[in-house]
Amino acid sequence: MNHFFVLIKMNMKLLLRNKGFLFFLCITPVISVCILNLKTTSTEQKKQEGNVIVEFDEPSEKAVYLTDTTKYTIKVFDAADTELSEHVLNNLVDEGMFSVCRCKTENMTEQEALSQAQKDAYEDRAGAILHLKRDFDQGVMEGDWNKAIQIYHVSEDERFSLFEDSLKEKLSMIYQMAVKAGSDAKRIASALNQLKDAMPDKSVVAVSGKSETALNSKFSRCRDRVGYSFAIVTLGFLFCGVCIAYTVIEEQENRVYTRIMLSKAGKYEYLSAKLVVSIIIAILQTGIIALCMLLFSDMDFGMKISSYLFMIFLMGIIFNILSLSIGVLMGDVMGANYAVFTIWSVSALLSGLYFSLDSSNTAIKTLSHLMPQRWFLKGAEMLMTGDKSAYSMLIYITIAYLIVILSVGATGLRMKGTE
Repeated sequence: MNHFFVLIKMNMKLLLRNKGFLFFLCITPVISVCILNLKTTSTEQKKQEGNVIVEFDEPSEKAVYLTDTTKYTIKVFDAADTELSEHVLNNLVDEGMFSVCRCKTENMTEQEALSQAQKDAYEDRAGAILHLKRDFDQGVMEGDWNKAIQIYHVSEDERFSLFEDSLKEKLSMIYQMAVKAGSDAKRIASALNQLKDAMPDKSVVAVSGKSETALNSKFSRCRDRVGYSFAIVTLGFLFCGVCIAYTVIEEQENRVYTRIMLSKAGKYEYLSAKLVVSIIIAILQTGIIALCMLLFSDMDFGMKISSYLFMIFLMGIIFNILSLSIGVLMGDVMGANYAVFTIWSVSALLSGLYFSLDSSNTAIKTLSHLMPQRWFLKGAEMLMTGDKSAYSMLIYITIAYLIVILSVGATGLRMKGTE
């Protein structure tokens, strides 16, 4: 057993003297964390997420350029501009299904609103257009919707019925408050705001279908950043594994391996030491990433830091051992470098780290499931939506890949030894 620890200690000393190894050990994790910490909280991005009412100056401006096109877009010509109209529009935004863009049009007539709506039906992407009339408050409190609002249905979108029901619900609530509390718009608006503040906060994280989950805009950007960070850190993992393989090649060429075999250390103890070194390197890289994250106190990428570090550690084990196996089987450092760089480039593309594979054909989607990064990106999406089963899935995936890698590596070494 002492020989085993001596082998590990010797390998770590050799690796830490290698400048290339130190670069991939330290620099790539730092770059990965910097990418992960890119801020996406600008005002325009908040508007695109649909978290606020998007204001524009002219009725002719296009809503398609101002809002999140994945949501049902509502364009509003607000001639009322009152507390009650503000309350209704803000509540539509809070539904999570709608993007609201508004132009305050105090002097717009009904005919002008109709003309602009007809034009937008052909040139814009709004699903519905609202004209909040000047007598909005009075009309809503009296229950006369025609006096308060005009709805233009300008697209064949099935979500229009959901929008219409939601709008009627909010208008009815104002009318009921007016019946009970009297026709005082400010008093009604204050009561409705207090009621809204008392309600629990809610947000739409993702929409689940029969076979897939679509994240909202915020978490989609978080997933993109996680994907980019995975791409950088896996590059470091692969080349660190090549550096470990380089020690094996050097030991064979310099007959160090022969001397080790003549000692009490056996072949399996030697190989086990290399595998343990690969795991230690994965731990070191994960630790460096954790230290870098401590420098950023306000990191927000859709999941817990511990969950991200857990995935990094598992990926480190897979890719370190993968590149170690490739380097040992090839017996040539330059060839191993070419091989792992090719694997990194192709696997990152096919796993969807750079761009979504939703529009890809079936063959590409099937091939992507052979890539480890694809499963870890899927695990990140699951963790962003609060699905704790991602942990067990990632552990099983890691075990499966290790079994395949070690089996292929052992078979290759046996064939190489026979030759």
